[in-house]
Amino acid sequence: MKAQNLLVEIGCEELPASFIEPALKFLKEEIKKYLENAYIPPSDIETFGTPRRLILLVYDIPEVQPDREELLVGPSVKAAFDSEGNPTKAAIGFAKSKGVSVEELIRVSNPPGKKGEYVAVKKLIKGRPAREILSEILPELILSVPFKKSMRWGTKKIRFGRPIKWIVAVYGEETIPFEVDGIKSSKISHGHRFLSPESFEVENVNGFVDELEKRFVVADIEKRKSIILDVSETLARNVDGELLKDEELLEEVTNLVEYPYPILGSFDEEFLKLPKEVPVVVMKDHQKFFSVVDENGNLKNYFIGVSNVKPVDESIIRKGYEKVLRARLSDALFFFNEDRKKRLEERVPELKGIVFHEKLGTMLDKTERLEFLSPFIAEKLGFDNYEKVERAAHLSKADLLTEMVNEFPELQGTMGKYYALLDGEDEDVAIALEEQYFPRFSGDRVAKGRIGISLSIAEKIDNLVGFFGVGIKPTGSADPFSLRRNAIGLIQTVLENKIHANLFPILKKAKEIYVRSGIEISENTPQEVLEFIKERFKVLLREKGFRADTVEAVLSVTDDIYDAFLRAEAIDALRESEEFEDVLITMRRVVNIIPEGFKPSPFEPEGKYEVELYEKFLSIRKKLSSLISSGNYREALLLIKEMKPYVDAFFDNVMVMDKDETVRNRRLSLLKTIADELRKLADFSKIGL
Repeated sequence: MKAQNLLVEIGCEELPASFIEPALKFLKEEIKKYLENAYIPPSDIETFGTPRRLILLVYDIPEVQPDREELLVGPSVKAAFDSEGNPTKAAIGFAKSKGVSVEELIRVSNPPGKKGEYVAVKKLIKGRPAREILSEILPELILSVPFKKSMRWGTKKIRFGRPIKWIVAVYGEETIPFEVDGIKSSKISHGHRFLSPESFEVENVNGFVDELEKRFVVADIEKRKSIILDVSETLARNVDGELLKDEELLEEVTNLVEYPYPILGSFDEEFLKLPKEVPVVVMKDHQKFFSVVDENGNLKNYFIGVSNVKPVDESIIRKGYEKVLRARLSDALFFFNEDRKKRLEERVPELKGIVFHEKLGTMLDKTERLEFLSPFIAEKLGFDNYEKVERAAHLSKADLLTEMVNEFPELQGTMGKYYALLDGEDEDVAIALEEQYFPRFSGDRVAKGRIGISLSIAEKIDNLVGFFGVGIKPTGSADPFSLRRNAIGLIQTVLENKIHANLFPILKKAKEIYVRSGIEISENTPQEVLEFIKERFKVLLREKGFRADTVEAVLSVTDDIYDAFLRAEAIDALRESEEFEDVLITMRRVVNIIPEGFKPSPFEPEGKYEVELYEKFLSIRKKLSSLISSGNYREALLLIKEMKPYVDAFFDNVMVMDKDETVRNRRLSLLKTIADELRKLADFSKIGL
C-alpha cells in the first residue's frame, strides 16, 4: 500500500518557553493514537518547535484505510426475540439502523465489553482515503492541545496557548483542507520574524526543516540547545572562564529563540563584592543570562546573553544587555548596603507585620512555632546543639524584611545566611537559614548540617500540619501552598541523610504547638498528614523501581521513612534470588489463615507438630528481633526461611480450623504469636509472588 508523509505546522504568536515541549509531546502522542485508531498507523513521528511554531512530521501514513470487517453489536438475544423466537421491536430497530434485514442478524457470545449472547451484524467497511480522515482529525487535534494558560482572540470561539496566525498541513504534495476559526490550512509558512519575514510555499515535506533554517529558524530544539551551549562555552573560554552549568536556564533560553546568537558581555568588578548568588540570580531569573566562573567556581564579571537575531553590529546588543544588567546589579548593591545597617535579630519582632496565612497567623507566630518544634526534632533525631537549633529557628524568617529579599524573593534564606555571617552568628546557624528551604525544586540539594536538617524538617512539618489542620489541602492538580513539594522535600531530606525518625510523634508535637498558640487544628491532622507523606513516599519508591506491594507491606509496619526504605530494599533485593519464594510462602501460610481481628490467648502447644513449630520459633525469635532492631532486614528474611520445614509440616498434618473451639483457638494463637513477630518486619499478607 502506498504511503505519504504529513507535515503540520501551527504558527502562532510567541509561546512561553515552558509551553513548547509539553505541547509537542502531546501532539506526538495524540496524532499517533488518532492514526492508529483510524487504521492508518505511521512508521515514525518527529516534532520540532520554537516560540512561533509547533511542527509535526509524520512518516509513511497509508494513503487509504484497509477494507475491514466490523462487528456491530446490538441488543441481547433475550431482548431481541420473544419466547416464541419472533423478533422484537429492539431487533427490528437495530437491523433497520444498520441497513440489513432481521434475517441477516447473527448471534455472538461474549462480544468485547459484554457478557452473554447478543445479536450483531458483520459489515464490510470500505477504507477511506487518508486525506479525508486527516481533514477531520487535524483541527480536532490542534484545538485539544492543553496549555497551562490559554487565550481567546478574534471571534473568541477557540482557545490556544497564543493566537494562531497560520496553519500548514501538507500530505505528500497536497494540502489537507480544513479551517480553525477562520484560519485556513495551506502550504504557506513563514521564516524568522525579523531576519526572513517573507512567506514561502512548502514544496517538500521532508525538506521543510532545512528550508526553515535557510530562513533563520532552527526548528530542532536539541540543535538550538547545542548551538547555545557550544558557542557560550567558547565565549567563556575566551575570557579564561567556564560557563556556569544551568540545565534549567539552558532549556528555557532554548525555547525563547528561533535563531540563537550568544553574545559575551561584562559588568563592573564592583558587583563581585555581592554574594555570588545575587548576580547569578539577577542574571538568570531577571535577564536570562548565563554566568561565567573561574576554574575554582568563583564568579567572573562576564555574562552571556542569547539574542534571537544575528545582528549587523553585535556591540549594540551587548551594550543594551550591559546597560540593563548594570541597573539591576546597582539596585542589588544598594539594597545589600542598606540591609547591612540593621542586624537580622533586630528584624525579628517586625515579622508580626507579615501574614503567613490568615488562618495560621503571622511570620512571627511561625518563627515562635519553629523555635519549639526544631529542637524537639533535633532531640528525636539524636542531634545535639539544641541552643543553636533554636537560634537558627529564631532568625529563620528575618531576611524576609530585607530589601534584597523583597526585590529578589528567590534569595530568601540565602541572604539570611550571608547577613547572619556578617552579623557574627555561628556558621552552622547561618548555613541552616539557607538549608531550611532545601530542596527548593526537583533534583535540588537537601540540608546536610544537623541544625539545617532539624530546621528544614520543622519548616516542612509546620506547613503540612498547619494547612491540613485548617482544612487547606491539595486537590487534583491544585496545590497553591506547595504541600506536595513540602512532603517530597521532607522525604528526600530523610533518605539522603539516612535519618531514622518516627514521624508521628513529631506531627503530634507540631499540632500541640499550634493548639498552644491558640490556633485550632483538627484532631486527626497528624494521622492525615502522615498518610499524605506516605502516599508521596509510595510514588517516589515506585519511581525508583520498587514494587507497589513491597511498599505497601513495609509502610504498614513503620512510620520511619528511611527504615521503610531499607525494608523495601531488602525485600526487593531478595525477590531476585531463588530463596524469596520459600521465605514468602512460609510467611504467607502463617499470616493469611488468621481471621481478621483474632486475639490470641495464652496457650501450651500440644502434639508433635505444634511443639516443633513453636520451639523452632522460640529458637530464632531472639535473633530475629535483634536483626530487625539493627536494621539487618536481609538476614532477618533469610532467617525466617529456617522455619519453612516446620511450617510445612504443621499445615500438612494439623487442621488449624478444628471443630473443637479450644483446639482451634490454641492453634490460631500459636500462629498469631508467630505472625506478630513476622509483622515487625513487614505485612507479608500484602506481598504477592
